[in-house]
Amino acid sequence: MFKRKKKSRVILLIILIFILLILVFSFLFEKRAIKINALEEKYLEIKKQKEYEKKLKEEREAIYNDCINSPYKDEEVDEMFTNLLNQLNSNGIAIYFEDLNNNYSLTLNVDKSYYGASLIKLFVASYLIDNAREGNIDLNDKIVYTHNYSIVDTVELKNYKVNDEIPLSDLLKYSISVSDNAAHFMLFDYIGANNLKVYAKNKFDVNLTISDSNKYSYLTVSDTNTLLNYIYELINIDDEYSELLVNAMNNTFCNGLNFDDITFLHKYGYYEQFYHDIGIYNSEDPYLISIFTTYGKEDRSHISKLSDVSKKIYEIYDLNLNKKQDYCENLALNHK
Repeated sequence: MFKRKKKSRVILLIILIFILLILVFSFLFEKRAIKINALEEKYLEIKKQKEYEKKLKEEREAIYNDCINSPYKDEEVDEMFTNLLNQLNSNGIAIYFEDLNNNYSLTLNVDKSYYGASLIKLFVASYLIDNAREGNIDLNDKIVYTHNYSIVDTVELKNYKVNDEIPLSDLLKYSISVSDNAAHFMLFDYIGANNLKVYAKNKFDVNLTISDSNKYSYLTVSDTNTLLNYIYELINIDDEYSELLVNAMNNTFCNGLNFDDITFLHKYGYYEQFYHDIGIYNSEDPYLISIFTTYGKEDRSHISKLSDVSKKIYEIYDLNLNKKQDYCENLALNHK
Protein backbone atom coordinates (compact mmCIF):
# COMPACT_ATOMS: atom_id res chain seq x y z
CA MET A 1 0.00 0.00 0.00
CA PHE A 2 2.75 2.37 0.95
CA LYS A 3 4.67 1.49 -2.17
CA ARG A 4 1.62 2.26 -4.29
CA LYS A 5 1.24 5.69 -2.70
CA LYS A 6 4.89 6.40 -3.20
CA LYS A 7 4.69 5.33 -6.81
CA SER A 8 1.63 7.51 -7.35
CA ARG A 9 3.44 10.48 -5.87
CA VAL A 10 6.38 9.93 -8.19
CA ILE A 11 4.08 9.73 -11.17
CA LEU A 12 2.26 12.86 -10.00
CA LEU A 13 5.56 14.64 -9.55
CA ILE A 14 6.67 13.63 -13.00
CA ILE A 15 3.38 14.87 -14.39
CA LEU A 16 3.77 18.16 -12.54
CA ILE A 17 7.34 18.54 -13.77
CA PHE A 18 6.19 17.75 -17.31
CA ILE A 19 3.39 20.28 -17.04
CA LEU A 20 5.84 22.79 -15.62
CA LEU A 21 8.22 22.16 -18.51
CA ILE A 22 5.38 22.61 -20.96
CA LEU A 23 4.47 25.89 -19.32
CA VAL A 24 8.09 27.05 -19.30
CA PHE A 25 8.62 26.12 -22.94
CA SER A 26 5.28 27.66 -23.86
CA PHE A 27 6.33 30.84 -22.14
CA LEU A 28 9.71 30.80 -23.85
CA PHE A 29 8.19 30.06 -27.24
CA GLU A 30 5.62 32.79 -26.73
CA LYS A 31 8.35 35.24 -25.77
CA ARG A 32 10.38 34.16 -28.78
CA ALA A 33 7.33 34.54 -30.98
CA ILE A 34 6.80 38.06 -29.62
CA LYS A 35 10.42 38.91 -30.37
CA ILE A 36 10.17 37.44 -33.86
CA ASN A 37 6.94 39.32 -34.45
CA ALA A 38 8.58 42.52 -33.21
CA LEU A 39 11.53 41.93 -35.50
CA GLU A 40 9.19 41.27 -38.41
CA GLU A 41 7.30 44.46 -37.66
CA LYS A 42 10.59 46.35 -37.39
CA TYR A 43 11.75 44.86 -40.70
CA LEU A 44 8.47 45.79 -42.38
CA GLU A 45 8.74 49.28 -40.90
CA ILE A 46 12.31 49.66 -42.19
CA LYS A 47 11.30 48.25 -45.58
CA LYS A 48 8.34 50.61 -45.72
CA GLN A 49 10.56 53.53 -44.75
CA LYS A 50 13.11 52.63 -47.43
CA GLU A 51 10.37 52.31 -50.03
CA TYR A 52 9.00 55.67 -48.94
CA GLU A 53 12.45 57.26 -49.10
CA LYS A 54 13.06 55.72 -52.53
CA LYS A 55 9.71 56.95 -53.79
CA LEU A 56 10.31 60.36 -52.23
CA LYS A 57 13.73 60.56 -53.88
CA GLU A 58 12.25 59.64 -57.25
CA GLU A 59 9.46 62.18 -56.81
CA ARG A 60 11.93 64.89 -55.80
CA GLU A 61 14.15 64.08 -58.77
CA ALA A 62 11.14 64.24 -61.08
CA ILE A 63 10.06 67.57 -59.59
CA TYR A 64 13.59 68.94 -59.91
CA ASN A 65 14.02 67.74 -63.50
CA ASP A 66 10.62 69.06 -64.50
CA CYS A 67 11.43 72.40 -62.88
CA ILE A 68 14.94 72.71 -64.32
CA ASN A 69 13.61 71.88 -67.79
CA SER A 70 10.84 74.47 -67.56
CA PRO A 71 11.16 78.21 -68.26
CA TYR A 72 12.04 80.34 -65.26
CA LYS A 73 11.98 84.09 -64.78
CA ASP A 74 12.85 86.18 -61.76
CA GLU A 75 11.73 89.68 -60.80
CA GLU A 76 15.26 90.75 -59.85
CA VAL A 77 16.51 89.57 -63.23
CA ASP A 78 13.70 91.44 -64.98
CA GLU A 79 14.73 94.59 -63.18
CA MET A 80 18.40 94.12 -64.09
CA PHE A 81 17.51 93.65 -67.76
CA THR A 82 15.35 96.79 -67.64
CA ASN A 83 18.16 98.80 -66.05
CA LEU A 84 20.61 97.61 -68.69
CA LEU A 85 18.25 98.64 -71.48
CA ASN A 86 17.84 102.07 -69.91
CA GLN A 87 21.63 102.48 -69.77
CA LEU A 88 22.05 101.50 -73.42
CA ASN A 89 19.01 103.15 -74.91
CA SER A 90 20.82 106.21 -76.28
CA ASN A 91 24.10 104.53 -77.18
CA GLY A 92 23.58 103.65 -80.85
CA ILE A 93 22.84 99.99 -80.26
CA ALA A 94 20.25 97.32 -81.08
CA ILE A 95 19.96 94.02 -79.20
CA TYR A 96 18.09 90.77 -79.51
CA PHE A 97 18.86 88.28 -76.73
CA GLU A 98 16.87 85.04 -76.53
CA ASP A 99 17.31 82.40 -73.83
CA LEU A 100 16.11 79.24 -75.55
CA ASN A 101 15.35 77.25 -72.37
CA ASN A 102 13.70 79.98 -70.32
CA ASN A 103 11.69 81.97 -72.86
CA TYR A 104 13.63 85.03 -71.77
CA SER A 105 14.30 87.79 -74.25
CA LEU A 106 15.93 91.18 -74.11
CA THR A 107 15.21 93.46 -77.04
CA LEU A 108 16.20 96.96 -77.99
CA ASN A 109 15.58 98.75 -81.30
CA VAL A 110 14.61 95.42 -82.88
CA ASP A 111 13.16 96.98 -86.03
CA LYS A 112 15.90 99.53 -86.59
CA SER A 113 17.76 98.83 -89.83
CA TYR A 114 21.56 98.82 -89.89
CA TYR A 115 24.02 98.17 -92.66
CA GLY A 116 24.76 94.53 -91.91
CA ALA A 117 28.09 94.26 -93.74
CA SER A 118 29.49 90.72 -93.44
CA LEU A 119 26.52 89.34 -91.54
CA ILE A 120 25.09 88.46 -94.96
CA LYS A 121 27.68 85.68 -95.16
CA LEU A 122 25.76 83.62 -92.61
CA PHE A 123 22.68 83.75 -94.86
CA VAL A 124 24.89 82.48 -97.68
CA ALA A 125 26.19 79.65 -95.49
CA SER A 126 22.66 78.66 -94.51
CA TYR A 127 21.60 78.62 -98.18
CA LEU A 128 24.52 76.41 -99.17
CA ILE A 129 24.01 73.92 -96.33
CA ASP A 130 20.26 73.65 -96.93
CA ASN A 131 20.77 73.03 -100.63
CA ALA A 132 23.59 70.59 -99.99
CA ARG A 133 21.34 68.58 -97.66
CA GLU A 134 18.61 68.57 -100.31
CA GLY A 135 21.06 67.32 -102.92
CA ASN A 136 20.90 70.47 -105.06
CA ILE A 137 24.53 71.41 -104.36
CA ASP A 138 27.68 69.40 -103.76
CA LEU A 139 29.98 71.31 -101.43
CA ASN A 140 32.91 69.44 -102.95
CA ASP A 141 32.28 71.23 -106.25
CA LYS A 142 34.90 73.85 -107.08
CA ILE A 143 34.85 77.43 -108.30
CA VAL A 144 37.67 79.01 -110.31
CA TYR A 145 39.50 81.81 -108.50
CA THR A 146 39.60 84.34 -111.33
CA HIS A 147 41.41 87.67 -111.54
CA ASN A 148 38.33 89.74 -110.67
CA TYR A 149 38.15 87.93 -107.29
CA SER A 150 41.87 88.27 -106.64
CA ILE A 151 41.56 92.05 -106.39
CA VAL A 152 38.89 91.81 -103.66
CA ASP A 153 39.96 92.22 -100.01
CA THR A 154 40.95 88.76 -98.79
CA VAL A 155 42.50 86.97 -95.85
CA GLU A 156 42.74 83.34 -96.99
CA LEU A 157 42.42 83.51 -100.76
CA LYS A 158 45.60 85.55 -101.05
CA ASN A 159 47.31 82.19 -100.54
CA TYR A 160 45.80 80.90 -103.80
CA LYS A 161 46.80 81.60 -107.37
CA VAL A 162 44.56 82.95 -110.10
CA ASN A 163 42.75 80.08 -111.87
CA ASP A 164 43.05 77.79 -108.83
CA GLU A 165 39.90 75.81 -108.17
CA ILE A 166 38.53 76.09 -104.65
CA PRO A 167 35.85 73.81 -103.13
CA LEU A 168 32.58 75.42 -102.01
CA SER A 169 33.13 73.99 -98.51
CA ASP A 170 36.45 75.82 -98.19
CA LEU A 171 34.96 79.07 -99.45
CA LEU A 172 32.13 78.74 -96.94
CA LYS A 173 34.65 78.15 -94.14
CA TYR A 174 36.79 81.15 -95.14
CA SER A 175 33.80 83.48 -95.53
CA ILE A 176 32.67 82.75 -91.96
CA SER A 177 35.82 81.97 -89.98
CA VAL A 178 37.87 84.96 -91.16
CA SER A 179 35.11 86.82 -93.05
CA ASP A 180 37.03 86.56 -96.32
CA ASN A 181 35.39 88.94 -98.80
CA ALA A 182 36.81 87.31 -101.92
CA ALA A 183 35.39 83.96 -100.78
CA HIS A 184 32.03 85.69 -100.18
CA PHE A 185 32.04 87.25 -103.66
CA MET A 186 32.71 83.87 -105.25
CA LEU A 187 29.89 82.18 -103.30
CA PHE A 188 27.51 85.09 -103.85
CA ASP A 189 28.02 85.00 -107.63
CA TYR A 190 27.69 81.20 -107.59
CA ILE A 191 24.29 81.44 -105.87
CA GLY A 192 22.98 84.60 -107.52
CA ALA A 193 21.42 87.59 -105.75
CA ASN A 194 17.86 86.71 -106.71
CA ASN A 195 18.15 83.11 -105.47
CA LEU A 196 19.52 84.30 -102.14
CA LYS A 197 16.76 86.92 -101.80
CA VAL A 198 14.04 84.36 -102.52
CA TYR A 199 15.61 81.92 -100.04
CA ALA A 200 15.80 84.55 -97.25
CA LYS A 201 12.22 85.67 -97.87
CA ASN A 202 10.74 82.17 -98.00
CA LYS A 203 12.84 80.74 -95.17
CA PHE A 204 13.05 83.65 -92.72
CA ASP A 205 10.67 86.30 -94.04
CA VAL A 206 13.70 88.57 -94.37
CA ASN A 207 13.95 91.06 -97.21
CA LEU A 208 17.59 91.29 -98.24
CA THR A 209 18.62 94.56 -99.89
CA ILE A 210 21.08 92.92 -102.28
CA SER A 211 21.61 92.86 -106.02
CA ASP A 212 24.14 91.34 -108.39
CA SER A 213 26.34 94.38 -107.89
CA ASN A 214 25.58 94.91 -104.16
CA LYS A 215 26.61 91.86 -102.18
CA TYR A 216 25.73 93.19 -98.71
CA SER A 217 22.42 94.03 -97.05
CA TYR A 218 20.70 96.18 -94.48
CA LEU A 219 19.37 94.09 -91.61
CA THR A 220 17.65 94.29 -88.22
CA VAL A 221 18.43 92.29 -85.09
CA SER A 222 15.02 90.65 -85.55
CA ASP A 223 16.24 89.39 -88.93
CA THR A 224 19.42 87.92 -87.51
CA ASN A 225 17.66 86.43 -84.48
CA THR A 226 15.38 84.51 -86.86
CA LEU A 227 18.45 83.35 -88.78
CA LEU A 228 20.25 82.29 -85.57
CA ASN A 229 17.26 80.21 -84.47
CA TYR A 230 17.58 78.28 -87.71
CA ILE A 231 21.37 78.07 -87.50
CA TYR A 232 20.96 76.55 -84.03
CA GLU A 233 18.71 73.88 -85.54
CA LEU A 234 21.27 73.22 -88.27
CA ILE A 235 24.22 72.75 -85.92
CA ASN A 236 22.23 70.30 -83.79
CA ILE A 237 21.53 67.92 -86.67
CA ASP A 238 25.06 66.59 -86.09
CA ASP A 239 26.35 65.67 -89.53
CA GLU A 240 29.19 66.78 -91.81
CA TYR A 241 27.38 70.02 -92.63
CA SER A 242 26.75 70.99 -89.02
CA GLU A 243 30.39 70.19 -88.26
CA LEU A 244 31.51 72.47 -91.09
CA LEU A 245 29.32 75.30 -89.83
CA VAL A 246 30.30 74.92 -86.17
CA ASN A 247 34.01 74.86 -87.03
CA ALA A 248 33.61 77.97 -89.17
CA MET A 249 31.66 79.92 -86.52
CA ASN A 250 33.87 78.80 -83.65
CA ASN A 251 36.55 81.44 -84.10
CA THR A 252 38.06 84.44 -82.34
CA PHE A 253 38.38 86.56 -85.49
CA CYS A 254 36.90 89.97 -84.52
CA ASN A 255 34.73 88.14 -81.99
CA GLY A 256 33.13 90.80 -79.81
CA LEU A 257 30.78 88.40 -78.06
CA ASN A 258 33.60 86.49 -76.34
CA PHE A 259 34.87 87.61 -72.95
CA ASP A 260 36.97 85.98 -70.24
CA ASP A 261 36.58 82.22 -70.81
CA ILE A 262 33.04 82.47 -72.29
CA THR A 263 32.99 81.74 -76.03
CA PHE A 264 30.34 81.99 -78.73
CA LEU A 265 29.78 80.61 -82.20
CA HIS A 266 29.55 83.86 -84.11
CA LYS A 267 29.66 86.00 -87.22
CA TYR A 268 30.60 89.64 -87.11
CA GLY A 269 29.93 92.47 -89.55
CA TYR A 270 32.05 95.63 -89.79
CA TYR A 271 31.97 98.59 -92.14
CA GLU A 272 32.89 102.17 -91.21
CA GLN A 273 30.84 103.07 -88.09
CA PHE A 274 28.84 99.84 -88.18
CA TYR A 275 30.14 97.02 -86.01
CA HIS A 276 27.90 94.08 -85.19
CA ASP A 277 28.26 90.58 -83.82
CA ILE A 278 25.69 87.82 -83.74
CA GLY A 279 26.07 84.36 -82.28
CA ILE A 280 25.08 81.38 -80.20
CA TYR A 281 26.12 80.55 -76.66
CA ASN A 282 26.11 76.82 -77.36
CA SER A 283 25.72 75.18 -73.94
CA GLU A 284 23.21 73.11 -71.97
CA ASP A 285 21.39 76.40 -71.49
CA PRO A 286 21.87 77.98 -74.91
CA TYR A 287 21.01 81.49 -75.96
CA LEU A 288 21.07 83.55 -79.13
CA ILE A 289 22.36 87.08 -79.26
CA SER A 290 22.51 89.80 -81.90
CA ILE A 291 24.16 93.10 -81.07
CA PHE A 292 24.26 95.85 -83.71
CA THR A 293 26.21 99.03 -82.97
CA THR A 294 27.61 102.19 -84.44
CA TYR A 295 30.72 101.75 -82.29
CA GLY A 296 33.14 101.50 -85.20
CA LYS A 297 35.63 104.08 -86.46
CA GLU A 298 35.67 106.16 -83.30
CA ASP A 299 38.62 105.02 -81.24
CA ARG A 300 38.95 101.47 -82.61
CA SER A 301 37.62 100.11 -79.34
CA HIS A 302 34.45 98.76 -80.93
CA ILE A 303 35.19 95.12 -80.11
CA SER A 304 35.80 95.74 -76.39
CA LYS A 305 32.70 97.98 -76.18
CA LEU A 306 30.49 95.32 -77.69
CA SER A 307 32.14 92.68 -75.52
CA ASP A 308 31.24 94.69 -72.40
CA VAL A 309 27.58 94.58 -73.43
CA SER A 310 27.82 90.85 -74.15
CA LYS A 311 29.32 90.28 -70.69
CA LYS A 312 26.61 92.26 -68.90
CA ILE A 313 23.90 90.26 -70.66
CA TYR A 314 25.64 86.98 -69.82
CA GLU A 315 25.97 87.94 -66.13
CA ILE A 316 22.22 88.62 -65.89
CA TYR A 317 21.44 85.40 -67.75
CA ASP A 318 23.78 83.46 -65.43
CA LEU A 319 22.16 85.00 -62.34
CA ASN A 320 18.78 83.79 -63.57
CA LEU A 321 20.17 80.26 -64.00
CA ASN A 322 21.56 80.31 -60.45
CA LYS A 323 18.23 81.50 -59.09
CA LYS A 324 16.49 78.82 -61.08
CA GLN A 325 18.82 76.18 -59.65
CA ASP A 326 18.11 77.31 -56.08
CA TYR A 327 14.38 77.50 -56.72
CA CYS A 328 14.20 74.01 -58.22
CA GLU A 329 16.30 72.48 -55.43
CA ASN A 330 14.10 74.05 -52.75
CA LEU A 331 10.96 73.03 -54.58
CA ALA A 332 12.14 69.43 -54.68
CA LEU A 333 13.40 69.36 -51.07
CA ASN A 334 10.15 70.78 -49.72
CA HIS A 335 8.16 67.99 -51.32
CA LYS A 336 7.11 65.53 -48.61
